[in-house]
Amino acid sequence: MNRFQRIIAGAALTLLALSPAALQAAGSKARETVIAGSPDQFMEVRHVVLKGSDFEIGKQMAAVAMREGIKARKSSSRLLSRSKRTYFARNYPAYFDRMKGTAAAFGLPFEDDQYDFSGLWQSFMPGPACSAVFYPGSTTENGHSLMSRNYDFITGTLRGTAPRPGEMAVMARPYLIEMHPNKGYASLAMSAFDILGGVLDGVNSEGLTVSILDDGTTEGVGREPGDEVGFHEIQCVRYVLDNCKTADEAKAALLSLKHYYTLIPCHYIVGDRFGKSFVFEFSPIRNRCLITDGKGPQCVTNHLVARPVKGREWSVARYQKLVTATTAKTKFSLAEIREINASVAIPPVAARPGVNRTLWYALYDCDARSLNIRFYLGEKPDPADPKKVILGYSEPKEFVLRTRNK
Repeated sequence: MNRFQRIIAGAALTLLALSPAALQAAGSKARETVIAGSPDQFMEVRHVVLKGSDFEIGKQMAAVAMREGIKARKSSSRLLSRSKRTYFARNYPAYFDRMKGTAAAFGLPFEDDQYDFSGLWQSFMPGPACSAVFYPGSTTENGHSLMSRNYDFITGTLRGTAPRPGEMAVMARPYLIEMHPNKGYASLAMSAFDILGGVLDGVNSEGLTVSILDDGTTEGVGREPGDEVGFHEIQCVRYVLDNCKTADEAKAALLSLKHYYTLIPCHYIVGDRFGKSFVFEFSPIRNRCLITDGKGPQCVTNHLVARPVKGREWSVARYQKLVTATTAKTKFSLAEIREINASVAIPPVAARPGVNRTLWYALYDCDARSLNIRFYLGEKPDPADPKKVILGYSEPKEFVLRTRNK
């Protein structure tokens, strides 16, 4: 655990205790459904549907968070809290209103600088190792632009250890958040860590899709994450889904934002229903934004695409495997697209013990504004080999973002 994580863990002890009055004040209208897993399995995933004004959405999301035990976070700096409010009011008014709704749900004055209402954080933990491929419609048999995505992550706790009895793993409660604000674009997105502002992958009502991946630039840099004014690495994905119709708009938006990272440095792959895509990332010392435009299927794993750095040979090997597969022909079926991602996922019969697992496989359809997804639920011993385990997954489920804002 690094210094920033220790500070956050210590601050968690001083968080506001949840009162029945605060729960009643939240009055959530959010609709929740368990779509995979259960408390007895590794993961329980809930589909949360949020509708209304941004203030109401923030209030609804806070009520969901409170039921999970998430509490109002005390800020490390009154100046920081005040500056964050000013920044979001100027640069992201919709999110500013969601922050107001969050404060109202907790029964706290929004202007109270003791608290930071810019996120609803579950926990902190580095270590993802994901893979994603964007296929423009010209390269798919059904003519739709698609994002094929493996989300790989650790199965342990904040300490990096196996969960103790009664303790949950850091990724045990992700959410599929379907958001229908009165203004702006609707979206369907997987969220964890910061469930108010964070998105790991998603699609919006305009057919724009985004996925986030670890970029590997922490190795050898020696810089710690922080809490700053601006957009942390998964918050900027929420901004893109809320505000952008096309890859070109998303590119301009990401260039205009003030970025920092609070977990690990990441890069992004963005694609739209018109077949355009790009990878957005930062140079190793984060003094430049780097953009790589897609030409046909575009692949990304866990190293910089624009400027590969040493020490990530395992990521480069996966990337090259994806590139070889996606340049082998000109048209791909849905089955072939799934098989290509499966070839770089954690195998269904894996080594024991294992730290990383492919926690979900997601296939986003930009034209249909849909998501087909399955989730890792646990593992059992392989009777054929005591050194291996068989991974168990939920059945794939389809979700369609039916409301399209124009």
